[in-house]
Amino acid sequence: MFEENEKKHIKVNKYRVMSSTANKNTHGYVAPSWENVRSVFEQNFVDELDIGASLCVYHRGECVVDLYGGWRDPQTKKEPYTSDALQLIFSTSKGVMAAAIALCVERGWLDYDAPVAKYWPEFAVNGKEVFIL
Repeated sequence: MFEENEKKHIKVNKYRVMSSTANKNTHGYVAPSWENVRSVFEQNFVDELDIGASLCVYHRGECVVDLYGGWRDPQTKKEPYTSDALQLIFSTSKGVMAAAIALCVERGWLDYDAPVAKYWPEFAVNGKEVFIL
């Protein structure tokens, strides 16, 4: 399903499905049976829930969705949102941190019922010594 791109050393999906319309300005690819993701991605622009966005989904180690679209400036629509556009993201580390903490608890390195100060003594000030992990 994938070919190695010798020039860039990246995997390129053979099932590339390009999409670009004047209103949505979406580009990229989706693997067969993942077209619904593209539809919802594009609908976010129609519903004005997104101005510019990108989305990449890996399923079982395989890139099945790699989309980007919209505009950097939605009023003029002169500068499209590109695949290399920088993006602000918020709160994405919370899930990663929760998974890392759960793994540490599973391995016995942390205890959910222990006070935070057990691991971080400086935390136990101003009444915070009672907070548990």
